[in-house]
Amino acid sequence: MFKKTKVRSILELLEKKLSAREVAKVLGVSRNTVAEVALLFNQSDKSWDDICEWDDDRLYDLFYPDKFKYKPRYASVDYSYVHKELKKTGVTEKLLWEEYCEKCEKENVVACSYITFTKNYKKFTADKNYTSHIEHKPGLVMEVDWSGPTMKYVDPDTGEIITAYLFVATMPYSQKSYVEATTNMNEQTWLSCHVNMFEFFGGTPVKVVCDNLKTGVISHPKKGEIILNEAYLTLGEYYSVAIMPTGVRKPKQKASVEGSVGKIATAIIAKLRNEIFTSLGALNAGIRRALKEFNDKPFQKREGSRSIIFETEEKPYLRELPLVPFEVCEWSYKHKVNSNSHIWWNKGQYSVPSRYIGYKVDVKFNNNLVYIYYNRTEIAKHQRLSQNVINGIKTDEKHLPFSLQRNISAEELRDRARDIGPKTFEVVRRMFDEAKIKEQASQTVQAILGIAEQFSTEILEKACDKSLKKYHIPYYKTIYAYAKSINTSRELTDFKESNKNTGIVRGADYYRKGDLS
Repeated sequence: MFKKTKVRSILELLEKKLSAREVAKVLGVSRNTVAEVALLFNQSDKSWDDICEWDDDRLYDLFYPDKFKYKPRYASVDYSYVHKELKKTGVTEKLLWEEYCEKCEKENVVACSYITFTKNYKKFTADKNYTSHIEHKPGLVMEVDWSGPTMKYVDPDTGEIITAYLFVATMPYSQKSYVEATTNMNEQTWLSCHVNMFEFFGGTPVKVVCDNLKTGVISHPKKGEIILNEAYLTLGEYYSVAIMPTGVRKPKQKASVEGSVGKIATAIIAKLRNEIFTSLGALNAGIRRALKEFNDKPFQKREGSRSIIFETEEKPYLRELPLVPFEVCEWSYKHKVNSNSHIWWNKGQYSVPSRYIGYKVDVKFNNNLVYIYYNRTEIAKHQRLSQNVINGIKTDEKHLPFSLQRNISAEELRDRARDIGPKTFEVVRRMFDEAKIKEQASQTVQAILGIAEQFSTEILEKACDKSLKKYHIPYYKTIYAYAKSINTSRELTDFKESNKNTGIVRGADYYRKGDLS
């Protein structure tokens, strides 16, 4: 009995009009064997087109059913189901194999090994020209980078040829891409491209993978947490997206966008090479036209196109966009809060809460507003001073130390205490409610609230809590003593450690928990 593979080879050569003698000589079989296979094929109701894609076992069984009966050694696997489930976040081959084994055990049939399971899935995706979901899951990752190749446009007034840089983003699962031309690669442009990118795709992924660009990454040590700059962190928090820079010198971690750059060079740059653009807007209009053609073009080795795969299989997994797009602002870092509770920035002074005196804060600004941040938490907001004003000052009286404030009403003091915490408010409430002389109570309350300036609002709240457990109306000295004790204890160290600046984006709600304002 000759090998099963010979049946296919004989049929393929006969289909190519080789004689029985020639087939026998090429394959090293007898002419009788060739004649036998030819006869059995002619007696069947099949054409070569009907059976050419059959596997060897099935072909052999057609002609020699008595010599070979295919009996699977293990229960079959529904790889269409496997392929579908692997799209879902958290689902792995190992999990699906374990579920398959559990099903086989219940049905009292033999399960295949994990190696066989994964091997056959790989063969399944190759046969179907599918993209393996082991590497890419829909809606999980968006890869971004600047393209090496550039484009140009002409200033019609001066005739100057201006270089345009290309921002490129790719969804690895569908391979759908976004491209935008810019005149620079600074931080503000980088953030604006991200906002436009999210609008283009109509949603946000779980994470954005970027390169170790200075516009987004402050430091990327070999060991320890990656630190992103404030602006990039804020954008990630706004869209609830994890910003994940690639490892140093590890381009394979964003292979999709790296691969797209070469394709885009042909699909967009080369395609538009003979067109003359007279503005950045006109250039981007041309890019959008060529990009649509690129995304809509049918795949050569799989069904559909980038756009079709994205719309039908990937977009449903994206998160909804916020109602209002992220406002791109500029940032200025590490401004020291002076003893008057103000910082100097852009030839003017802006106030911050007095408890931050001596600390360094960051400034986010646009044409109208100035936001001041400490540890990624907004602590103050002001109208921006006019560009023509030098040595101007913007002051919120509530930010000033109590020693610099005048005519603070009892209601304002209650509001301050309420902002600090329920225990501090309770102390202040009892003092005012039971005081015979309100003015005297105001002085004591003002002194108690001033403890937060020397230590922190967190420490004052803890001190009031301890004092209330011992006294109905605690004395200032008691609260101060507790605050001083807490300040030198491990409690403060733990508090400060929990508020270190890191580059892991967990979402805006997470960071609000550590609000110091």
